[in-house]
Amino acid sequence: MDARLALQIVLGLVVVLIVVVGVLIVITVTGDAETVIVEHVAEDEDVEEENPWARQGDAAIALVERLSVKSDPGVETDVDELTAGELVQQQDFVEEKLKISSGEASGWDAEWWGETEYGPSYFMVRYGFVDQSVTIGPSWLVDLRTQQVVPKNVLAEVVTDPEQGVESDYFDQANQVVSAIVNHRFPAGINLGGAILLYFEGRDEAGDEDRVLGWTVDHSRGELFRTYFQWTDDEELVYAEFEFDFNEHALRPANLQAHEIMQVGEAFEPLDRVQIMPESYDPEEAVPSQRWQGAARRQCRNPRHRDGCKALATVLDNEALVETLEWTLTTHSESASAFEECQENRECRWEPEEHDDDIYRVHYVYDVGDGEEKISWDVHLEEERLEPVDPVSDVAFRAIRPRS
Repeated sequence: MDARLALQIVLGLVVVLIVVVGVLIVITVTGDAETVIVEHVAEDEDVEEENPWARQGDAAIALVERLSVKSDPGVETDVDELTAGELVQQQDFVEEKLKISSGEASGWDAEWWGETEYGPSYFMVRYGFVDQSVTIGPSWLVDLRTQQVVPKNVLAEVVTDPEQGVESDYFDQANQVVSAIVNHRFPAGINLGGAILLYFEGRDEAGDEDRVLGWTVDHSRGELFRTYFQWTDDEELVYAEFEFDFNEHALRPANLQAHEIMQVGEAFEPLDRVQIMPESYDPEEAVPSQRWQGAARRQCRNPRHRDGCKALATVLDNEALVETLEWTLTTHSESASAFEECQENRECRWEPEEHDDDIYRVHYVYDVGDGEEKISWDVHLEEERLEPVDPVSDVAFRAIRPRS
C-alpha cells in the first residue's frame, strides 16, 4: 500500500469518528432526560444550628424561683424563710407591696437574650401579671454561665429585698408617671390628656361595646418606664405604648396608636383654652376648707349645701381632669370669649345634685349652640371617690390616672 492510499484511509477514519461524536452529542442534548438518584444530600450551609443555651429557659426560671428573700416582705406568711418563687404568689404581697391590683397572674416566662450584647448565657426572667392585653411584673436578668441573678426592674428589687426595694426612687410611681405624661405639652399648649379625648372623639367608627380601659404602667429599667393606654376597638384589645424617662420627663411614642395620639396634639391649632374652674374655687390652696372663696365659702358652710360643695370640690381638685375637659370644650366652642359669655348667661355651669345615699352626681352643663349637654360624675362622699357616668367623663377620668 503506497503512502497516498494510507493517508486517505486515515483521513476517512477521522471523518467517521467526527460524525459519530457529533451524533452522540445531539442525542445527549435533545434526548429524554434520565432520572438521576443522588445517594447523598448536601446540607444547606446557611442553616445555623440552634444555640444550646437557648433551650435553658427553665433553668433560668429555677434560679430566680430559688432566690432567698433578703428582708421582711411586710406581709403575714406561713413560711419563715421565703423564696422569690413563693413570695410572688402571696396575694397580699402582690397588692400591698408590688401595687398590682388590676392584673391576673400568668406565671413565669423566660426570654433568651443570647442575641443581645449580653451574650448567649443570658435570659430575662419575669413573673407575669396580665392586665387586659399587657403583661407586667418583676423581671430579673440571669446569667446561667455564672449563675448570677440581678433584678432588672423595681418590682424585682422589691421581691428580692422588700425593705430595700421600696426605698427606690422608682417604686410606686404609677400616679406620678401618668400625671407627668398627661401634662406633656404640645406646641399649641394642649396637653396629652386633651389630645387623648380629641383622639377618641374623632373615632366615629367606635362600636357601642367599645370601652376605654386606661393606663397600665410598667417599670422597665433604671429611669425608663413603659406605659400603655388601653381600649377596645370593635371589641378587640388595643393599646398606645409610650416610653417615659422619669428623670428627664421625656416622652416617646413606641407604637402606631401612640404616634396617632401624638399627631392629634401636634396638629392642634393654637387656641385660647376655655376656663371652667369656678373663680370662687382655688384648688391650689393647701387647706381644703379654705379653697372656696368669698360668698361661696359662706354658702358651703350652710348644712343644706355642705355635701354638694364637698362633691363639687372632689371633682375640681382633679386639676388634670378639669384641664382635659377644658381642651375638649375648647374645640366645641367658637372661641374662649364665646364660652365666657355662655358662662355669664349660666348656660355653661357646674351643678351638683343629690343622687343616692352618700352619692352626689356632679354635672358640667353646657350649651354652645347645639343644645344643652352634660358631662357627669358620681361622687362617693365618704370615700371621696369619682365614678364617671357618660362616655366623655369616662375617657377624661381614665386618661389621667392608672388602672387599679
